[in-house]
Amino acid sequence: MTQAPPIQRWRGCEDVFPTEDGIATARARAVEAMERAGLEADDVFAIELCLHEALVNALVHGVRNCGASQILLSYEIDRRHVRVVVDDDGAHGELQNGSRNKFQAGPGRGLWLMRAFTSRMHSEGGLVVMELDLDPDHISTKVERGLGVVC
Repeated sequence: MTQAPPIQRWRGCEDVFPTEDGIATARARAVEAMERAGLEADDVFAIELCLHEALVNALVHGVRNCGASQILLSYEIDRRHVRVVVDDDGAHGELQNGSRNKFQAGPGRGLWLMRAFTSRMHSEGGLVVMELDLDPDHISTKVERGLGVVC
């Protein structure tokens, strides 16, 4: 059995142009960095999905609904975890997902997906912080996985 090459340490930070094309471009750059860092395909998929949801939330709720003029994306990758932060400067309160624990197509779906596909997730105002543990020997502190998600 061959071992996967070690994951390289990467960091990135950028001002995201607050448009659909801008968030798509930023997401693509972050995913490319994660692939170059050596993340496995399943981990890249999970982070890309969550990153998409966080950036769309920042665009819709922060820029369009609350007057944000800036979306910041930063990420850090090392052999143990991936940490992604999306932050906008819109004037709004904490995003809510309520107590829903089944798949939804309406409000809160993005936050539900971020919680389901990461080890830890926190949102407050225009800030979303997500972490995905990569070290298989590390025990996740995640409590809530959601129905229908096999991890």
